[in-house]
Amino acid sequence: MKILFLLALLATVSNALVNSAIGDCSVINPIGNTIVTAGEKIKIMWANSHATVFPSIYLVQSDGVPTPIVIATNVSTGLDHIIAELPRTLVPSNAYYMTLGEAPHSCQSGNLRIIGATSFVPDPKTPGSLDHQISSGRFPKGTSQAASTSLPFLHITLTTVAITLGFILVV
Repeated sequence: MKILFLLALLATVSNALVNSAIGDCSVINPIGNTIVTAGEKIKIMWANSHATVFPSIYLVQSDGVPTPIVIATNVSTGLDHIIAELPRTLVPSNAYYMTLGEAPHSCQSGNLRIIGATSFVPDPKTPGSLDHQISSGRFPKGTSQAASTSLPFLHITLTTVAITLGFILVV
């Protein structure tokens, strides 16, 4: 029983260390798994930043070319939010993430799903239009197994282990 308690304590402490290693602020918007369209405006919100300015806010596609795409520069953290326009040329993918600032004063969003820009809104009543959008890349296929393993997954796993062990100790 004591071993389970120690394991739960270890998992909780590890969870806190992982959280502090991720960055010093929290991205409030967009949350993980948000779907956004290339070429549109996006509201980016954060909290608890220890820096006064984010030198850059950028996107990285973790399942493609990992070159950062800068979407804003020299952003005052006192604002707690900005509205930025995403480039129309973004490659559709389920595996983008956003980084605000630079280490050690930075934070990351969860994965974002970016769909391709379009000049028209498809008619949802047209049969087969969704199938056409999927095959044309507007709604990309899922990410590879390697791209889906990330630090947020580790965070969820450690939290789940800590809760499960705590429950076992109570019972």
